[in-house]
Amino acid sequence: MEKDIFQSIYEKYYRSLYLYALSLCKNPADADDLVQSAFLKAFLSYQEGGSIGYWLTKVLQNEYYNLCRWRKRLLSEGEVQWEQLADPAPDVLEHLIQEEEKRYLFACILELGDVQKAILLGSVYFGLSDEELGRQLQMSRENVRQLRCRARKQIRKKMEERYG
Repeated sequence: MEKDIFQSIYEKYYRSLYLYALSLCKNPADADDLVQSAFLKAFLSYQEGGSIGYWLTKVLQNEYYNLCRWRKRLLSEGEVQWEQLADPAPDVLEHLIQEEEKRYLFACILELGDVQKAILLGSVYFGLSDEELGRQLQMSRENVRQLRCRARKQIRKKMEERYG
């Protein structure tokens, strides 16, 4: 029974988490590693009663920050070069999203600042409430709403410029 619950949660949130991770690290291998690690740690630490979507995104963000700190430490110690750590793949989105309009939309989202991106992806893909996003980002619900509104306007403007 528990396995079925985990499987359904995994199937429901995997794609959204992967897209979010990819928007953060811009590397498909790292994004997949982040998602797998986030699922594992979230399942081990989740307390019933809270939003699993919120918890997954919070754990994923923490895993991303841990990855950044680890890389920074390796670079500062001179053990590796940056090129060894990052292999950005510019065509990843073409394989992930086939339709041109969706691909452009996602590219517009990637151009947003980190906070606006987190708010937009959190509310659209994970269905997080303004309160949950506010707690996660340490800001008020009103700021969350305002930043989401600005992000949508920016994206709408770019989409209209490109597609009329």
